[in-house]
Amino acid sequence: MSFRIIPDRASSFTSLLGLIALNDDFSPRGEPQILKMRTEKDVSPSRAEDARLVSVGDHLYIIYADNMEPKISRGGFRVYVAELIYDGHSFEMASREKLSRFEGMCPQKREKSWVPFDYQGNLFLAYSLDPHLIFHPLLDGSGECETIASSSPAIDWDYGLLRGGTPATMVDGKYLAFFHSVKEMQTVHSDNHRSLHYFIGAYTFQPEPPFHLLQMSPEPIIAKGFYHNTGFRPYWHPVRAIFPCGYLVEDDVIWVVYGREDHEIWAMKLDKAGLFRSLR
Repeated sequence: MSFRIIPDRASSFTSLLGLIALNDDFSPRGEPQILKMRTEKDVSPSRAEDARLVSVGDHLYIIYADNMEPKISRGGFRVYVAELIYDGHSFEMASREKLSRFEGMCPQKREKSWVPFDYQGNLFLAYSLDPHLIFHPLLDGSGECETIASSSPAIDWDYGLLRGGTPATMVDGKYLAFFHSVKEMQTVHSDNHRSLHYFIGAYTFQPEPPFHLLQMSPEPIIAKGFYHNTGFRPYWHPVRAIFPCGYLVEDDVIWVVYGREDHEIWAMKLDKAGLFRSLR
């Protein structure tokens, strides 16, 4: 499992990524490893966040957002890809590459939450859900992504801008992933103050190009306690945050690991058949 830490709340943009092995019941096994995110040549502290792990053939990749510029800016945040190499004791990030050349690239836009998936032994990335824009990162040192497909589904979603979440994997002949969205709202969970609320949903898409979206949650997936105030003092903005990070399928059950309120990690258990019945 990957995770993120902020060593000093007074420097909330400085963050590190870590890895830890889990037992079958999601309890930690052994000690966590904090990844080395910078070299002696790098001029900025690590600002890495939103890491996703994806297995592609015999390779394990970590996809994350980071800002390696001396001065923090929205446009300085780009998506990075690195292969994780395991030597029997610990992981090392190899061949780190910033993805900076792709269709629709905007120098002022903060990039994050791209959805990785394995297509026939190749790493593909869904840049967005609407349009469903699919990239193939060349990973040749150029930072270039080749556009594979783009489609514009008819989506009816009233809970904010759609963004990525978990990696997508093949389940019952189609790709399944969990997305998130963000909407500023005034609710009982935010003590009737306007605050950002994060929502989780699921979607599927075709197993072959052009990777059209097939199904999607008509409304957020919500469980008891999702939005209850935990008393955590926010380090950037008051939020009611539920953020999907990864999932696995175990027989008739889907486990979704998610972050809550920017400081807790939880796993929710979904009935697989019930989830697919709920999609539209």
